[in-house]
Amino acid sequence: MIKPLNKRGVSPVIATILLIGIVIVIGLIIFLWLRGLTQEAITKFDKNVELVCDDVQFDGSYSGGTLTVSNIGNIPIYEIKIKILQDKNYETKNLNTLTGEWPDAGLNPGRVFSDNINIVAESIILIPVLVGSAESGEKSYTCDESRHGLEIIL
Repeated sequence: MIKPLNKRGVSPVIATILLIGIVIVIGLIIFLWLRGLTQEAITKFDKNVELVCDDVQFDGSYSGGTLTVSNIGNIPIYEIKIKILQDKNYETKNLNTLTGEWPDAGLNPGRVFSDNINIVAESIILIPVLVGSAESGEKSYTCDESRHGLEIIL
């Protein structure tokens, strides 16, 4: 005859409290993870700022060390990011950090920006940045480079 071992387990009350605690922690982790996936909506002219990027029209040129950007559309461009491509590497900078002369209010429709910039690269891509309204205040939004970027071969 086999004698049963004298085993002691966790009391049902403690086991229930542990299970409830584990469920709460897992639920909190999932909630924070899902919250991080959503972005705050940015609007401009009562539309999602991503849709407004489709209406941005600008032209740019680089000649003799002078970069010229013209806003030929009717959407103000808050900032321009420059993606500098050289030897299969790239570096992205704000135009304002390169020149310090970009207008504080951005480049309004019909305006032209021009400044001397020393760029050593194979090509540059100009990417528009818009500013819009969000629940937490004004926020900037960088338009999609592949759809809205302007490549200039140097």
